Amino acid sequence: MDPRFEGVIAPVFTCFRDDERRSLDVRHINRYAECLKSHLINGVLVNGVSGEGPSMRVRERKANCEYWLRAAIRYKLLVLVQVGGCPLPDVLSLAAHAEDMRVSAVITLPELFYRPRNVDQLVGYCKHVASCCKTRPFFYYHMPSMTGVDVDIVEFCAKAEQVIPNFMGVHYASTDLEMGQRCLRFGRVILLASTSLLATGLMSGFNSACLTVVNMRPELVQSIFKAINDNDMLLARNHQRELNQLMEIHTHSTYLQNWVNSMKNWFNKEYSMQKNGSFTAGPPRQVF
Repeated sequence: MDPRFEGVIAPVFTCFRDDERRSLDVRHINRYAECLKSHLINGVLVNGVSGEGPSMRVRERKANCEYWLRAAIRYKLLVLVQVGGCPLPDVLSLAAHAEDMRVSAVITLPELFYRPRNVDQLVGYCKHVASCCKTRPFFYYHMPSMTGVDVDIVEFCAKAEQVIPNFMGVHYASTDLEMGQRCLRFGRVILLASTSLLATGLMSGFNSACLTVVNMRPELVQSIFKAINDNDMLLARNHQRELNQLMEIHTHSTYLQNWVNSMKNWFNKEYSMQKNGSFTAGPPRQVF
């Protein structure tokens, strides 16, 4: 796999102002990036599901990407940008913008209205999007519990590699760990995105993770990585149990909108109490 993507990536929250429009607030991005880098985070995922990308206007998503890129250059972070979750012309525009900005990688959700019904349709959609960012590593955002697109992801990877020159791998937000493990191949990157399966996934061969909880407990996630690398399974299990308990305390619903709200509120509570340079990501945008 590309060694740049090894380790921990943070799917960052988008900062909004506490006004009627929940307008984009870029004032705290540099401080946010600094905090993540201080915990040895390798990169950030911008405009993802945790970042409420699908609820943002195209110009907001582009601006957010640009400000994060500036911070990333300063703090030497990778910037992965999620471009899906909107009408196809907007997806293509966002992918072309990511190409122009030379981001570290592009990730896309599947088409959410005309949902792909089989592997070939999903590959065709991803090929269309990836053609707008030809020089950027390209990832598919696999989250079947919310997108409703649940195909054989092993077959998808094999076919995508044949027709998408810049295909790099999958952002794997599924609890089917066996399926994810079967996707692991030389030269392919599978970003593990299930917090409760982190320790098990690392033991199964994953070496990259993109977890929302990294924003609040980066040191605990890094401790699980270290315990696995040190072959200390008991310590890894104890850290994983602690992480799972924290997730249970702070999240009150498995429904995605409520889950994002809970995670962002947890983040705001943590960072508003910092002694030096406290800030928050502001309120979430309300869909309902």
